[in-house]
Amino acid sequence: MSMHRRTFLKSLGIGAGAFALSSAAMPRRARAAASTDRNFVFAYFSGGWDTLLSLDTRDPNVFTEARVGETRIELGWDRLTAEYRTPVMPSGSNILFGPAAAAIAPHFDQICVVRGMSMDTVTHEVGRRYMLTGMVPRGTRAAGSSMGTRVVTQQGDLRPLPHLVSRAEAYNEGDPPFASGLAVQGSTDLLTALQDGPAAPQGVLRQRIDAYRLAEARCDPAALDKRGLLGLVSGSQAKARSLVSSGVARHFQFASMTDPEMVALRTRYGFTGQQTNSGSQAALAFQALKHGVAQSVTIELADGLDTHDTNWSTDQAPTQAAGWTALAQLVADLKAEAHPSGGTLMERTTIVVFSEFGRTPLLNSRDGRDHSLCGAAMLLGAGVPHNKVVGASSDSGMNPRAINPMTGAADDAGTVLSPTLVLASVMETAGMSTDRLRVRGLPCLMA
Repeated sequence: MSMHRRTFLKSLGIGAGAFALSSAAMPRRARAAASTDRNFVFAYFSGGWDTLLSLDTRDPNVFTEARVGETRIELGWDRLTAEYRTPVMPSGSNILFGPAAAAIAPHFDQICVVRGMSMDTVTHEVGRRYMLTGMVPRGTRAAGSSMGTRVVTQQGDLRPLPHLVSRAEAYNEGDPPFASGLAVQGSTDLLTALQDGPAAPQGVLRQRIDAYRLAEARCDPAALDKRGLLGLVSGSQAKARSLVSSGVARHFQFASMTDPEMVALRTRYGFTGQQTNSGSQAALAFQALKHGVAQSVTIELADGLDTHDTNWSTDQAPTQAAGWTALAQLVADLKAEAHPSGGTLMERTTIVVFSEFGRTPLLNSRDGRDHSLCGAAMLLGAGVPHNKVVGASSDSGMNPRAINPMTGAADDAGTVLSPTLVLASVMETAGMSTDRLRVRGLPCLMA
């Protein structure tokens, strides 16, 4: 494989500091060395969430029906069941959570809410791929690698299954094969990929192993070995090949009625045999991190949020609530689980929660909400500010407001938040290069 040494080192995240971008508009922040024990979870709420019900809510006593003509914000909570009519702000919290996000509110001590993010699209595919890669898509096609691929590439942690993706998309554009996501539909599908026995050679994992071998055959071993990197590539292959025989599959046998760990898992996350609901998706992420199987996990925590009609009043709040409840259990488990290097798993994990965009602040003629250019996100855990709101949408029409990049407060002379800036901040606080995103992280989003 013919490859310039600098480019190859850069793709592996070796000497990442040499590729730091400069910016005259932004104070420089010293970048720590990339940490191989930082885990990442990317949690997707599919369909475009109503942020008034969760991350960018308003006080119903102030934003009343009588003032809709003035505020251009219509809560419409009288159309919902009683449990989704009151926002939540726990004692000690600086964050007001919408009624559908009540379950995650007690974990405010780990949370940074990002509001007023400009999505620049109202197309599902574009918004989703923008949030997955941090780069504006080429038309509807993803541009660049998924964040999970970037994480594994730069941190170079060759765990048995470094990049696990469940019910979501994954991309690899120019990064090493070992960083590609193993895409599954849930725990049952993952078990199929990891199964041993006669059927195993037909499994997804074996196909991935074959791809690793083909990639090695196209490389120039002599050229790589001179730089001591052949062992890195070969090591990733060896670990992938050992997955089937390692017994790691037992950690994902969610249907087992005899394994106490599986029984307890189903009870905590509230699922039975369904491998694709919110609870089972969150449990999949927890097991992968707890047992050191993966470093980056992307999951779909909620599906069915594209509520343009009366299904907004019946589906949007409970669907979001199920996702937030599952996330709350994941955070609780990560807080309680010890990390082998000390502290807890939560202290070594960064979680990014996102959707493709928000929904309009006014109900449409069909009593639903359409797509909005204004989005929001949630960051939790390692490397991000805690108990903090960064950014804002306007109190008239919920449009993105510019912010002071140092403080995160609204500032008309400041910077408009984008998925690129948010994800670059997550990368930079973990010591990773943001050169491919062509921006530096914002100090207000880094702890």
